Amino acid sequence: MQTAYCFIDLADSRTRFTEQAQTLQLLQHFADTLNHHFPALLTPFVIKDGDGLLGGFSADDQAQIVDVYPFCNAYLKSDAFQTFWQTHFAGLAEPTFYFGVGLGTMTTPSPSDYQDINRVNGTAIVNALAAADQAKLLRQGAELAQGYPFMTTAFQFQLVADQPAANGINALFYLIYEQLLNTQLRKDAFAEIVLQPTLKRYELAELLWTKYGVASYELDYSDQKGRALASSKVSRLLNQIQYPLIEQTLATLRAQLMTFKEAIE
Repeated sequence: MQTAYCFIDLADSRTRFTEQAQTLQLLQHFADTLNHHFPALLTPFVIKDGDGLLGGFSADDQAQIVDVYPFCNAYLKSDAFQTFWQTHFAGLAEPTFYFGVGLGTMTTPSPSDYQDINRVNGTAIVNALAAADQAKLLRQGAELAQGYPFMTTAFQFQLVADQPAANGINALFYLIYEQLLNTQLRKDAFAEIVLQPTLKRYELAELLWTKYGVASYELDYSDQKGRALASSKVSRLLNQIQYPLIEQTLATLRAQLMTFKEAIE
């Protein structure tokens, strides 16, 4: 059975917090959030090995892996996460993660066991764990034949697959997150689009001022001319980050993942 699994490993888990209970609290918060946002999960995200989360999709839904990664990066910017973090971990640096994706098979025979990470098994899970290990090496400066260092992104992405052609996915995510979204302003703007896809351009501009303090977006948003100017400024920003290219790249990644599913069948 073709599947796609994701292992999200908390970086510096042994030194980041003084108590293991804090690590578990953070991971459970992320698990609950991901499971709510992605209800099609074959195996819901659950804490694994005390410092990571494992979850996965069936072949029919494995293209959603492409959306999990942008959501995770964007969620760190959300009001919900910021409130959670300030309530429980105020004063601490925000977390970083190794985001390992594994494409492959699942050999667990009984569907009743699919939601139990202690019972699921197969190359997809093995690949996801290996990908997270590789992501850690990349962040530490290692050079791998298939992989890129995501040095300015909270989640270091890496994919390992049974199908060699899938390795190109690493390059495409690197293109988006390290080449196109190569400034904090660009990352913040894209995060808000992921979190609120229906935002009007002037609403995004207002967020860039009120939430992120970008002075160039300090305008009179109660005035129609001010909103028009704000929309124009955001349009220029989206052109700079080549937003249509990002959308097309993500669409291509989803289609590529479904192609792997069809090839297996």
